[in-house]
Amino acid sequence: MYTAFSRVFQNCKQNAVSTTQGTLNQTHANWQTSMSNSVLIPYNKVPQYQLATVLLVGSEGLGKHGFGKCLIKNTWFYLQVRTATTLPLPVTSDSSRPRIDYICFLIDLTSRDSLKTVEESLKHVDVRYFLGKCCFVALKVKNPEKRAIFIEQIAQLSQQYKSDVLYGSFETEAESAFLAEQILKSVEIAAGLQKNKSPMFLECCRFPVAGEESAE
Repeated sequence: MYTAFSRVFQNCKQNAVSTTQGTLNQTHANWQTSMSNSVLIPYNKVPQYQLATVLLVGSEGLGKHGFGKCLIKNTWFYLQVRTATTLPLPVTSDSSRPRIDYICFLIDLTSRDSLKTVEESLKHVDVRYFLGKCCFVALKVKNPEKRAIFIEQIAQLSQQYKSDVLYGSFETEAESAFLAEQILKSVEIAAGLQKNKSPMFLECCRFPVAGEESAE
């Protein structure tokens, strides 16, 4: 009787452990799926030879498509440009989407909603993008009286995410070309198209080594 009860108890225990383990595995799988669906990861896909992909993220009406054409026009390597109003990107297009090598977050200084859009999108970006694989672009800087966002807010955002910030405008072709030139230099390095240079190396050069200042 005891033996039979022990066997029954052991079987129940094994079933419970199996069920619990299966539940944990399923929960972990669901968590991984949800994370992969919501967070943009830089190294989850194989890079294409001599090709870089840039993602422009910003609210509507900023001229993302026009600036994308300007990037392609001024590039000296193969470039593909994708645009998005906000992140995360649609899950349905993930299989056909190339690896995103660089992200530009566009901020309209005359619109508070534009800054909120970028701040919400940053929650869906893997931290490795903040090691030289993204930047902030502040637009419409010519008219200070029309600004709804302080320059200090953009500087604080740049410092918080350890990413560069560029100030400019898309109003003229020359201004767009200037911004494109600055961004393409970073894109080339982020995509691994420039020999002996990496985003991590450049990020290390931006900040002094601990004890370096005191040594001076």
